[in-house]
Amino acid sequence: MKNIVLLILCLMLCHLTLAQRVKIIFDTDMDSDVDDVGALAMLHGFASLGEAEILAVMVSSLNPWSPGVVDVINTYYGRPDIPIGAVQRFGVYNKSRYARRICGDFKPDVKLGEDMPEATTLYRKILSSQPDSSVVVVTVGDLTNLSKLLDSEADQFSQLKGIDLVKKKVKHLVCMGGRYPADQDPRPWGNFKTDPRSTQHVAAAWPTCIYFTGGGAFADSVPTGKIFFNEKYKHTPMAHAYKLFLEGWKRNWHHSADIIAVYVAVRGHLPYFKLEEHGYNHIFENGTNLWRLAPNDERHYLVSEFAEGIDPKVIAEKFDLLMVMQKKEK
Repeated sequence: MKNIVLLILCLMLCHLTLAQRVKIIFDTDMDSDVDDVGALAMLHGFASLGEAEILAVMVSSLNPWSPGVVDVINTYYGRPDIPIGAVQRFGVYNKSRYARRICGDFKPDVKLGEDMPEATTLYRKILSSQPDSSVVVVTVGDLTNLSKLLDSEADQFSQLKGIDLVKKKVKHLVCMGGRYPADQDPRPWGNFKTDPRSTQHVAAAWPTCIYFTGGGAFADSVPTGKIFFNEKYKHTPMAHAYKLFLEGWKRNWHHSADIIAVYVAVRGHLPYFKLEEHGYNHIFENGTNLWRLAPNDERHYLVSEFAEGIDPKVIAEKFDLLMVMQKKEK
């Protein structure tokens, strides 16, 4: 009788653990900056801890080697079968200091980007199979895929239009992009300015809450990536990517813009960050942005400040450890 009770308790605990996992679709450009690499690594760390379930990874860049980098990282962390989708046509192409080299050195199992499953179709397939209001989408790249998803029509996976499918299946969106309280630099860099029309569309039309997370000085204050220069990890694909990207920078760390977004997607803003609940993110035609306090948009939230008494260097150390958390062997 005692053994039966223990078995029931174990099954209940396993069920509770599975139920608490945050279902994540990760959308990345994986090309022009290397914090995408750290962000995906940390997402795998959360998966290894049982806190996240990675449903799919979408690539918003036309760089043909970006999906290969995603596959190499997924394989390193013991999850080679995670579906990968990529934008097709009318996307943004960015050069990369590391993408082609990583694919050449670590030999991904996937094809070049133009031969990958189309991201919009994969989004619809994944979302339609999930419980209502259960999926957290986190985007750390161009917003091209999300805009196309909103505009998508009914297909073999769902009779709902894209905006209705998102409203039904997505819990909320975490969106890394912009600088706060304002970014008025017209130069076309950063996630919002590479495809500004898509940025405006998503900010205005996305039917669930959006948690915007910022870059700039906020993200620079959390210097991550140092751990990949340790002897134990220096031969990993993540270490190669960081080394290639940082050549000439004379440092062994990088900002944590995308990494912060993944943390917020899985654990929320506490205990490290403040949450701005008033106002909205105004996106201009060129993709620059301004956080306005009025009128209030109940869908828009902002994470771009540290909570009282928080040392960003301590956050960086914890983030680094999450980025190397390996899947436990059964």
